[in-house]
Amino acid sequence: VERADEARAVAAIEGIERYGLFTSVSRTYLSFDHFLALEEKLEKIYGLPTFVINNVSQGHFAYLPLIIGQNDAIITDQFVHRSVNMAVQYLNGGGIHSEVVRHSVMDDLERRITVLSERYDKVWYLTDSVFSMQGDVAPFADLEVLLNRYEKFNIYVDDAHGMSIHGKYGRGYVLGNHPIHKKMALVSSLNKAFASGGGVLVFGDPELARKVGTVGGPLLSSGPMQPSGLGAAIASAKIHLSDKILSMQEQLQQNIQLTIELLRKHKLPLISKAGAAIFFVGVSLPKLGHNLVKRMMDKGFYVNLGVFPTVPMKQTGIRFTITRLHTHQQIEQMIKTLAAEFPLAMQEESVAIADIYKAFKLSVPDEIISIGKSTDDVAALNRSSLKIEHHDSIKKINKSEWDNLFINKGTFDWNGLQLLEESFVNNQLPEDNWQFDYVLIRDCNDKPVIASFFTTALWKDDMLSPAAISAQVEMKRISNPYYLTSKVICSGSLLTEGEHIYIDFNSPYWQEGFKKFFEMTYLLQETRKANHIILRDFHGINAVIDQLMVDNGFFRISMPNSNIVPALSWQTPQEFYQTLSINGRNHLRKKVLRHSDQFETEIIKVSGWQEEVEHWYALYQNVKQKSLELNTFDLPIHLFYKLARDENWETLQLTLRDATLNPDQQPCCMVFSYKTPTAYIPMIIGLDYTHNPEFGIYRQALYQLLLRAKKLGKEKVLLGFSAETEKQKFGAKPIQSFAYMHTIDSYNMEELSGLSSIVYKHELNQQILT
Repeated sequence: VERADEARAVAAIEGIERYGLFTSVSRTYLSFDHFLALEEKLEKIYGLPTFVINNVSQGHFAYLPLIIGQNDAIITDQFVHRSVNMAVQYLNGGGIHSEVVRHSVMDDLERRITVLSERYDKVWYLTDSVFSMQGDVAPFADLEVLLNRYEKFNIYVDDAHGMSIHGKYGRGYVLGNHPIHKKMALVSSLNKAFASGGGVLVFGDPELARKVGTVGGPLLSSGPMQPSGLGAAIASAKIHLSDKILSMQEQLQQNIQLTIELLRKHKLPLISKAGAAIFFVGVSLPKLGHNLVKRMMDKGFYVNLGVFPTVPMKQTGIRFTITRLHTHQQIEQMIKTLAAEFPLAMQEESVAIADIYKAFKLSVPDEIISIGKSTDDVAALNRSSLKIEHHDSIKKINKSEWDNLFINKGTFDWNGLQLLEESFVNNQLPEDNWQFDYVLIRDCNDKPVIASFFTTALWKDDMLSPAAISAQVEMKRISNPYYLTSKVICSGSLLTEGEHIYIDFNSPYWQEGFKKFFEMTYLLQETRKANHIILRDFHGINAVIDQLMVDNGFFRISMPNSNIVPALSWQTPQEFYQTLSINGRNHLRKKVLRHSDQFETEIIKVSGWQEEVEHWYALYQNVKQKSLELNTFDLPIHLFYKLARDENWETLQLTLRDATLNPDQQPCCMVFSYKTPTAYIPMIIGLDYTHNPEFGIYRQALYQLLLRAKKLGKEKVLLGFSAETEKQKFGAKPIQSFAYMHTIDSYNMEELSGLSSIVYKHELNQQILT
């Protein structure tokens, strides 16, 4: 070992002595023979033409634009290395199509190859050979079948974690097990097991090697690999070409096999069979991962934490690598320590071994005995001083108690929830059927510490995406209505807005109660088979809650601001005018009051007239089609009939008086509003946009809503999301809102992220052209 390190060190020093410490000139313009010497040796290692690069990321940006044409399509593996995705985003800017396929799922990949081959010249699949987080390997035998079956199919492989460890001369996992295919491109790293720095592009075609070296974008303008690294790489290549590499590989393989055996012996959840020297022991929740990392460091062992966003939030794991330099005693002591600390951390964080396997969608091995607390049912969760209460209908909860917790918070008091339950059941479309769950965490005196309600429903994954993104997704939904949609369990619902989780911060048990709340939420997610959990709306950031969320597998997302008129302290419209800012007064006078006489304003408390409700629904759909900033499924018309007949709701209706403008005397605006004892809550609006630019119908509606709220004696008006600037002109205050999200499968989010990059680059290009 010392001799190998010494040889690299000596060669590095010789490189510096001969060529200097540093060169800033691209090797396309000025080179020296160390490059040729290294490439000559790498070509012997691979048996193919090579080109040395400064790093693998640079290689992706040089290689991919030259081999992927303008009319080619890209498919990336869900877990391909981040550096590959960065290069793909660059190509997206040039309009090249890309999409994501689930990790190593060959059936999905083949379906996309079939579809894309009809439209594009080539279809490229971009993947790692050995994946950097869990250490699993790509199914190359299956990929080779696809390469031979589909003429247009090509693959690009990042073999960084397979280099040196596998194959003759350490040529890597790919070429160590398979000959290069004529439709395969390969890049590898000299930074990992090769132990020198730099990277290498490998070519099946000598002409392509010349082309990349001559005109590969970053190679023309970026600094090259430095003399010291080149010297060390040459020394390392000499070792690879000697018999020493065989003994080194054998030493490492022995250590890898010992590690696997020890992990199995101690019944630790090894998530995938290692394709290299990378190991990933699943822990599921970040809080357990952080606990274990600290415990291991305290015992003198440094391990890495694989955590979101590198892996899905609930698929956190302890990641470590083994080298040939580790002794058997060191490996055994480390795993023995991990096995001893694992159950202690699990018990401390209330995680069972079954929960870990479940998070990774794996069956619990027969020999594994459950350790720690199980979260299989509510009874198991109730083994403490706090009690979890669960119901599937608001009718099973005491009305007075619920309203004391949530009255005036939004439309989700007892009466409001009863109407929602009756409306979102037995409907034709899946998105119009919601499941309701109510959770209360009580202390020993039966007093609620935490309380909330959940709805499980089908959501559009782009709900909070920019309108331009949603517009692109909606184009695809013309032929596939449920493209990029997921089943979501959410505190609150798509038709409520406000603080949906009651927390008694005065209770000494609130943090313990919140942990119980998480456990119950996960149980409900499993029961309802939901892909995502969303906990909303939190007004501002509470540092303690924020940390609890992260520890328990949630990440924070920004929601649109909630707009509230906090106090209707004025008595007359004139007094209201005086409460506004100067800009607000000008706006009210010029944009609203000058048109007030043009409208007939009506308040309809109860309506059973079918044609009237159908017209309201048509007005709502006008707004819905323009509201891609908050992109949801259309509400069912069945709900409108319910709202129209419910005494807790009322409808504000505006009609243009001028018969020449409105010959049918049809309303041009409607707003459904919910009434609580102290709050007025407009929830659903519909507009005829024909005369909106001329008469400011939306602004008129906002004004009339405030007047109506005052007439009813309400203390505040909850104006909800969107149109923030308009609402602020009427005295509304924006409240910063956040939600927390947990996801089992991030595939749709990654596909949406890729689409976002394409749309962003397209818009940027259009702006530049303009």
